[in-house]
Amino acid sequence: MKRILVQAGHKPPLQPGHLTQTGAPGEAQLVSDIQQALVGLLNADENFHPIPMPGKLDDGLQVDAAIFLHADGVDNPAAHGFCFGFPSFDVNRRLAELIADEFEKLPNHPVHRADNPTKDASEYYGFAHTHTPGPEVLVEHGFVTNPTEHAWLKAHVQQLARAEHTALRRFFGFGPGHGPVHPADTQAGRITPDSALRAAPRAPAQKAERFMLARGHGGYTDADVRNIIALYYAVAPSVGLDPLLVIAQMVEETGNLTSFWSQRPRRNPAGIGVTGEPGAGVSFPDWKTATRAHTGRLLAYSLAKNSANPAQASLITEALSFRPLPDSLRGAAPTLRGLAGTWAHDPQYAANISSIANQIRGT
Repeated sequence: MKRILVQAGHKPPLQPGHLTQTGAPGEAQLVSDIQQALVGLLNADENFHPIPMPGKLDDGLQVDAAIFLHADGVDNPAAHGFCFGFPSFDVNRRLAELIADEFEKLPNHPVHRADNPTKDASEYYGFAHTHTPGPEVLVEHGFVTNPTEHAWLKAHVQQLARAEHTALRRFFGFGPGHGPVHPADTQAGRITPDSALRAAPRAPAQKAERFMLARGHGGYTDADVRNIIALYYAVAPSVGLDPLLVIAQMVEETGNLTSFWSQRPRRNPAGIGVTGEPGAGVSFPDWKTATRAHTGRLLAYSLAKNSANPAQASLITEALSFRPLPDSLRGAAPTLRGLAGTWAHDPQYAANISSIANQIRGT
């Protein structure tokens, strides 16, 4: 697997000497969203092992390629366009050209400005902290100080990340595809029991919010619901799971956060350890711990033992510390169908989760 450094520029913690450089307004959030989407795509692709980093980089990172995510900002609100910065070697220029080629396939994309427009772009501090025989490219996705361009960028986060993923596949000779796609995911864009658990996000967090907030959600406020969804969208893509399916399972298990075990102080999001016997079930101290435990446990169901990358293995270990999982269930559910009869006895379990996921996508 190719190790890919994916840095979100200006995301805390920041590099010493760059602590006051928080970027243009909206830049840090935009590139953090693109990082999350790109890391999710790379994690779902068996050819890559992503290494997500904030603004601060560790010295001596050994990787096969590095992408540093940024956006531009100037006083002139009419300034527009994307460009790249890189040390002027062919290996870097080639990846930049591939990313540009993929960006230019997106409808109404920003124009491609001249690359290496400033000394800062060609001598970005991240290049010195990264050791790689492969390409290092700084991506300036567009101008967040241009209201029209900023709106386009925010609306096309997933497409931008997919373009960068495709460019990496092309660079390393894996072909122009987007990594493993299960046949069920091509059926009119619908989720089915045969849809893969490990996939890029199939719906944005805002759709999950609208779906859950339109229904009763127990003792949780609207702000609580938004926070829980945000936690799932933070952890699931980082290990290659589609957060839509994780949340759909949570909705199925908890009745949209109305069940006894999902309420405080138990905060159990997926019936973990709940057998029907009095008092049987796992409680969690906070929702960050709960969402990570749920996501890691579901990841363990989707991956055969000893097949996880380091980030996945770490989360699985964390999750199974709350309740062990028999080796016989490891890898039992690469798709939703595998959860029926393993996670839950209901033979319609996968169909129920599929239905909820499709309702969320249609919200």
